[in-house]
Amino acid sequence: MTAAADADRVPRCCESHADWKTLAEHLVADFGQLPMADVVRELGRAKEAVESFGLDEPDQIGVAELMTRHQMLLLTGSVPDIARLDPERHVRVDREESNGRAT
Repeated sequence: MTAAADADRVPRCCESHADWKTLAEHLVADFGQLPMADVVRELGRAKEAVESFGLDEPDQIGVAELMTRHQMLLLTGSVPDIARLDPERHVRVDREESNGRAT
């Protein structure tokens, strides 16, 4: 793995968590600068999202942890939020004109 990939990893406190309660406690402790309600809200959103994937619970907890930690890093300003869309307007060409036939 490259150094850039290592630098982009989301830091974790433990290799895994036994249950949602333990994960919530660790997240609240790790992001003490944020209101507890914000941390719990984001974990709840991540839990809802991963439950729809059909993963086993240990995998759900792991994926939800990464999603929540990433969101918390954004909220604290620890990582920049660069995922912004800047949509362009695309001018559509009439199909007949694009085939060389004018209508």
